Amino acid sequence: MSEAALLQKIEALTSGLDALTSAVLLMAQQKGARLTSAQVVERVGRTRQTITSMVRRGDFPEPCTDGRWLLSDILEWEAKR
Repeated sequence: MSEAALLQKIEALTSGLDALTSAVLLMAQQKGARLTSAQVVERVGRTRQTITSMVRRGDFPEPCTDGRWLLSDILEWEAKR
């Protein structure tokens, strides 16, 4: 396979991944699913203390008033990483 063909396939895969990410984010926003702090810790692989520090620095989404995070906010944060 030529380098140009390989780059074209990579570009197509990247485009497809972007479309899927957008679709999942839209579904999460519409559903309004919320995650507990334990679920966020498990999902992002960081401790509660680290997440709290990240929120204070503005490096991580803030939880809602009920102490849970919107799944759509977490998905958006993950996509930006």
